[in-house]
This record gives sequence, structure tokens and C-alpha cells, in this order.
Amino acid sequence: MDNIFLQMGILFLLILAGFICHKCKLMDHEFDRMLSNFIVKVSCPALVLSSTMGDQIPDRELVVPLLGVGVATYFVIGLVSWFAAKLFTKEQSLRGEFAFMLTFGNVSFIGYPVVASLFGTDAIFFASVLNFANAIFIYSLGPIVIAGRSNNNKISPLFLFSPIMLASYAAIAIVLIGLKDFPKLVSEPLSMLGSMTVPGALLIIGSSIAQMPLRGILGTANVYALSLCRLLILPFAVYFFSLLFTDSVQVVTINTVLFAMPIATLGIMFCLIAGKDESTMARATFISTVFSMITIPCVTTVVNFLNTIFLPG
Repeated sequence: MDNIFLQMGILFLLILAGFICHKCKLMDHEFDRMLSNFIVKVSCPALVLSSTMGDQIPDRELVVPLLGVGVATYFVIGLVSWFAAKLFTKEQSLRGEFAFMLTFGNVSFIGYPVVASLFGTDAIFFASVLNFANAIFIYSLGPIVIAGRSNNNKISPLFLFSPIMLASYAAIAIVLIGLKDFPKLVSEPLSMLGSMTVPGALLIIGSSIAQMPLRGILGTANVYALSLCRLLILPFAVYFFSLLFTDSVQVVTINTVLFAMPIATLGIMFCLIAGKDESTMARATFISTVFSMITIPCVTTVVNFLNTIFLPG
């Protein structure tokens, strides 16, 4: 648990760095928007690819079960969240943002480090394949849910060929084919580009928060209620849902822990790209990230206890 608290503290300090950079005029709204585009289209795809270029080859037989559990979970949670968003806001313009915040957690930026701390580096494969479903839904429906149809924003099959999706296809193919021993001329640049994703995204959160008044940073009652649901209620719903598909302790536990992550930072980037006010999204992302430093260890402890009851083998 000490490793988790340490990891969350490091991430929080990066958010603070973004806050200070904005106050010192080293970052501004336009810089945040351009950096968001870079992360979505360059560094995040590089992170996905580099995660499959390590020394160990994951078990290819786990790919299909992991994909099935991930897709089913996100489909059901996304559908429920769209209707549940009405419980947190009466403003129609914000319904999409609240549905996004309920559905998508910070799986890539915070989830991977937490999973590695809890279960070891071997578990990153589980997280990356489960995250494939997250990538499909967040990059296809995420921008549309946030921007709204009033912007003539419609689902296009072109999202299947976006940089992050192409990187996801390649990562799955690498595992299925069993490719290894990539030359450093390929793996090292991808790893270096991918390593920019986490600090870049957290700096954007801090910069966005710096643009709010102090009262805005503290948030409103509905933001706290949503954070509570996202961090404590949703993970256990996912736990019991996952039991319907598999009896693997690793798959169920990791899928649950991934849904215990704070709100995805990509929500802020999608708001910036769509030209919408990102203050509500940034406020909720900040609050959920702070609270997650306490809730993630709690969720993990309870899940381990539940495993002794429902998955004793």
C-alpha cells in the first residue's frame, strides 16, 4: 500500500507543477490545447506500442477472454452512465460530460503505474488488453458525448484508424504473433515518446485548474457525489459484473482496480479540442484524483477480501 500512496503523491505533485507553470505564464489555454492534441495523437499511441516491446511475451491465450470482459464491461457501464448522469446534473449541456466522467477512468496515465505497484510488471499485459476496450469507446464515443450533436459531431468509422486505435491493433498483433527482440532503434524512441504522456496530461490538469477561481477548485456537491460514485461504488459493480464472465482472480481484480481510477484526463483534452468550457471536467478530475489516493488502497483491500469469498481457488 505504501507504493500506491507514493505513486499517487508523485502524480499529485505533477498536477501542482502544471498549476505553478500556468501561474508563472509558462503555460496557457492555447498551449494546453496543442499539448492535448500531441498527447492524443502521438505520445499515447507510442505508450501503447512500447508496452508490448519488453523482454517478456504475455500469454496469447488470455487475449480473447480479456478483450471480451473489457468490451462487455465498458458497453454496460457506458449505457448505464448515460442515464445515471441525470442524477448529477440538470443541465443538458453537461449531461455528456458527467456520463463521460462516470464511464472513463484514468486507466492509461494512473492505472498502469498502480497495477504495476500492486501486482507487478507482469500484470501490465492484463491492463493493456483490458484498456483496449477503453480505447475503443473513449476515442470513438468520448469526443461525441462531450461535444454533443449540436456541433454536428457524428460517429464516423474513421475513428477505427485514429493513431491510438492503429497502435492498439499493432500491440495486440505483436502479442498474438509473439514478436520479440525489437531493435532499440524502434523500441527506445517509442518508449521515450510514450513517457511524455503521463507528465504531459497531468501538467494540463494543473494548468486548467489554475484558470479557475479558488471557489471553483473546491467544487460543488454534485461533483463530490460523482467522485464518490466513480471511486467507490462503480468498482464493486464492475467486480460482480466481471464474475459473470470469468473466474480468474487476476482478470477480475485488475478489471475492478482499473475502474477505481479517477476521472480520465482525456476528458479535459476533448473539451479543449471541442471548444467547450473545461472547468467542470477539470474540477472533477482534480477532486477525484486527490480522493483516489485514499480510495484505491481501500478498494484493493476490499477486493482481496471478496476474492477469498467468491474466488477462493
